[in-house]
Amino acid sequence: MRRHYRRLLAMAAAGAWARLPSYPRASHHLPAAGGCSGGGSAGGAGASGTPGDTRLFLRAIEAAGAGFEYAMFLNTAERRLLCLFQPGPYLEGHPGLTHGGAIAAIIDNTLGACALAVAGKVMTANLNIDYLAPVPLGAVVLVDGRAERLEGRKVFLSCQVRGADEDTLHARATGLFIRLDPTKRRTQEEDGGQ
Repeated sequence: MRRHYRRLLAMAAAGAWARLPSYPRASHHLPAAGGCSGGGSAGGAGASGTPGDTRLFLRAIEAAGAGFEYAMFLNTAERRLLCLFQPGPYLEGHPGLTHGGAIAAIIDNTLGACALAVAGKVMTANLNIDYLAPVPLGAVVLVDGRAERLEGRKVFLSCQVRGADEDTLHARATGLFIRLDPTKRRTQEEDGGQ
């Protein structure tokens, strides 16, 4: 993983790519909260009732190396995000293999971060995944997400999950994200208490 991480850092040093911070809470990623403009999706309300106070889902496992270990790099001009991902043992499905839900979560997070950087605050509307080859626990994979097009509030994206050798295609996906209307703020009452 270090070799690939150093390669991505060198790409960031060249200027076209930027390493995104790996904040544990959604509020750190949102511009209104003073955070980075290109990070994860907006979170729910925490115990204090403030949106984004909760931990980001992929950062909920605090034991180092046990869950979602990843680093993200964004190229705004290409509308592309590369995520270097190494699944830890807490993400096991079949013995020795990464659970499909964990693969879906890292794809959703990668596409969401890409859509957020391209279109602002977004929510996942649709995610289609073709699982092609299992991902062994501890293997390093590259999740390559791209914003293909924008139509009004819709952001259409594609993604490939490749082995670090880039020979193995583990999964491919498409996603549709919807840009949130900044003039509207839904409350729990409007959502039926959900």
